[in-house]
Amino acid sequence: MRLPKHAIADEAEIRALLARGAFATLATLHGDQPFLTPLLYVYIAADHAVYFHTAQVGRTRANAAFHPKAALNVSEFGRILPHREALEFNVEYNSVTVFGELEMVEDAAGAERALQALLDKYAPHLRPGRDYRPIQPEELRRTAVYKLAIQDWSAKRQREADDYPGAFEYAHPPVIAR
Repeated sequence: MRLPKHAIADEAEIRALLARGAFATLATLHGDQPFLTPLLYVYIAADHAVYFHTAQVGRTRANAAFHPKAALNVSEFGRILPHREALEFNVEYNSVTVFGELEMVEDAAGAERALQALLDKYAPHLRPGRDYRPIQPEELRRTAVYKLAIQDWSAKRQREADDYPGAFEYAHPPVIAR
């Protein structure tokens, strides 16, 4: 890391960032062609792994079969930090990139566990059997569930004091407005 002062070394803080992140970007490779996929994910700390699902057929599956090494990034965006010099403008952020190998979750129980964890993360107020039909075996056959077993990670932050002069919120937050 170029600026060690920005490194997040505390594993509990890294795990918390992975757990609360809204979405991730997966980096895979096919030949010499890099490919980025934005996706919803869930971090299961007990497995030290990230899980997500994709279509049964597509680029992610082909890339994972060809080259299982992958990276996944989760970031959070804070305030814009202006400066008198244009090249010194900055932004507050937290970011973690995990590195590992992709494997498709082949067993139905494991795939269902990962998918339910995704549902619990993004809709914690809803319950299977009460608010929606529980995951069905035929639904499991329509999706590919992946596990990215974390072998390493790198995390960093840029944060300034609350009274940073002129700091402001970005006018177009990274959330689709309705």
